[in-house]
Amino acid sequence: MASPTEIPFETAEDLLNFVSPLNPFWDAEQYIFRGQPSDKYKLTPSICRRGEDSFGYGSPRKAFADTVSRQVHYELEVISRFLNGCDRSGLVVPGYTQEIKRQLAHERASFLTASRSWPLPEMYAIMAVAQHYDVPTRLLDWTERSFVACYFAASSAKFEVDSQGMPRIAIWALDTMHSKDWQTVSIIRTPGGTSRNQAAQSGLFTTHNVRESSLTDYYQPEALEDVQEIYGVGNTASSLLKITLPLFEAPVLLLLCSKLGVDGSTLFPGYHGVAKSVRDWANIEVGVKMSRSALDQANADSYDNDPDFH
Repeated sequence: MASPTEIPFETAEDLLNFVSPLNPFWDAEQYIFRGQPSDKYKLTPSICRRGEDSFGYGSPRKAFADTVSRQVHYELEVISRFLNGCDRSGLVVPGYTQEIKRQLAHERASFLTASRSWPLPEMYAIMAVAQHYDVPTRLLDWTERSFVACYFAASSAKFEVDSQGMPRIAIWALDTMHSKDWQTVSIIRTPGGTSRNQAAQSGLFTTHNVRESSLTDYYQPEALEDVQEIYGVGNTASSLLKITLPLFEAPVLLLLCSKLGVDGSTLFPGYHGVAKSVRDWANIEVGVKMSRSALDQANADSYDNDPDFH
């Protein structure tokens, strides 16, 4: 059974040099990238996650989403509530039509048919907008720019230092060259006008497709790295890469991304993004100091534990 190939780095500079589009390693493939604050996190869409920090945890509606069919209906309920709120606020949502509004209100079973899988293509733009405003969907965010993924991994990390556990952040790289042959996973590219954030971030998505034949199955949260088709017929080792970095290097990575012009103000156009860049700056100020302390401690621990120095 194929699994991701992990490539660990110890410094932010080395990691950036590796993921740089100038690195010939990336020339022959068609990679997309995703940054996560922990290398322990799986590639599971937000609406599919379970556990204490997941959306709706503890609610009866989430608890009863125990089959594939009930999970999809739960997703439709979340989307419906998002769109109803947009209606009340007078907000235009790309792709939202009167027909979709009617189906969500009266014919939700029409979203699950034998001939088509969920999510339906006509729902992609709606789900993309919801996703960019932190409404959970079964879309998983990716970017075509590796430095953008580095920014998200670093900016979402919690800069507490654990010199014993040595937590790591992760940048994922997925080869999409043969994605047209995939049946379970789809690559989704919505128009740039769908979301200003998406356009600024060169964003796109993956999603797990649900077919009618599986609706009565017991639901288990989907994780992209567990889907064997993405590794190809030959289980190619470089089809999915997990590139990791010690947490205490995250502030340095965030600083370097800023110097490359990748920060909150460029990735989130508007006042919100500018304010985010200021918060990132403050985190860098605190985090770089902490990272130096962590590095000093790690070096001290290595000295204490090395028998050659005693």
